[in-house]
Amino acid sequence: MSLGTSPNRDRSALSDLRVIDCSGDVAGAYCAKLLADFGAGVIKVEPPGAGDQVRSLGPFPDGTSDPDSGGIFIYLNTNKRGITLNLETAAGRDLLLELVSSADVVVESFAPGTLDRLGLSFEELERVRPGVILTSITPFGQTGPWRDYQATDIVESAVSGLSYVNGLPEREPLKAPGLQSYYHGGTCGFMGTMTAVCYRDVSGVGQHVDVSLMEASASVFGVQILAAQHSGQSQGRRRAGNPAGLLPCKDGYVALNIRNELTWRHMWLFFGEPEMADDPRFSSVVERRKHGEELEALLAPTLARYTMEELLHGLGPLRILVGMNLEMDRLLSDPHLQDRGAFVEQQHPVAGTVVIPGAPFRMSETPWSLRAAAPLLGQHNEEVYTQMLGYSAQDLAGWQAEGVV
Repeated sequence: MSLGTSPNRDRSALSDLRVIDCSGDVAGAYCAKLLADFGAGVIKVEPPGAGDQVRSLGPFPDGTSDPDSGGIFIYLNTNKRGITLNLETAAGRDLLLELVSSADVVVESFAPGTLDRLGLSFEELERVRPGVILTSITPFGQTGPWRDYQATDIVESAVSGLSYVNGLPEREPLKAPGLQSYYHGGTCGFMGTMTAVCYRDVSGVGQHVDVSLMEASASVFGVQILAAQHSGQSQGRRRAGNPAGLLPCKDGYVALNIRNELTWRHMWLFFGEPEMADDPRFSSVVERRKHGEELEALLAPTLARYTMEELLHGLGPLRILVGMNLEMDRLLSDPHLQDRGAFVEQQHPVAGTVVIPGAPFRMSETPWSLRAAAPLLGQHNEEVYTQMLGYSAQDLAGWQAEGVV
């Protein structure tokens, strides 16, 4: 099997793309996952022994740490083949260059300067594979005074502005939920890679794609940045007061946003309280924002009469912006997401049957597909080193004994 071959070759958008994934974090792995899930032939390169650091992250099926059953690794590495390779050894670097010689893309997340130190700079990769695309995803990018600083998602949330706008105005800033900087950075890495592929296909010229998690996260704040320029004041945490926000109801919370006077009136007509629509304290968006806390207090007993589903199906047809606050179990069983096939079942040799998110977007002719589970540590060493590169079983055994693979 060649590096770029896909079992769904005829219907996979990226089946001719060959990728080496040397990343060791969530962002790089997600970038390469998107490439793999749309058909690219991706080889995941991990250090021998413990493997990728993401393998140590849960959740684990029975609560016991196992490098082959970590939930994040299982999700981030679908459709990839996995090998081990020690890039700190000369033999390991030579083997990587041999893999790169037939690849289109290399994804990495090492600290800036690491590839240069290893003798694997973009120029060296380009020497063995003209037109290669190197996608580097790091906390602060390849240049600038912060380039050598390290960061986790909570740090990225703070430095990018995400925390500044997240939370209540009278409280401290909050970290953005989940691992948003990693996934947003990985998505930008995917977009940058594919943009470089398009340019390479018409020009023959490869390039180094430099993704900064800080910049990727900060790129969503165009409106806030412009507002700060115009007013001289930053738009931080604030109450919308339209009403808008997550508000309690009978069996949970609903996201509710009233954006104009027509939907404001329709909401109170639905509730059977038309007199509230004419209350002068709430006669406009400006007034509702000014009296936001009063409005929420008055709205609370009304919402408490309804379940999330009653509010969704009652207010939604009135063109009112409303949504249920779904916990994970309800998210998995939601009929709308089930109808669209948003989650897929996967059989993993160690973790068993797991359900993971499916396609992040839909393509009518070349759909997303789940072809293979995330690889076990070193699962494809023999296939890649002997069948693909042509080395002998004795060569592989020797490298294993020397700590090269």
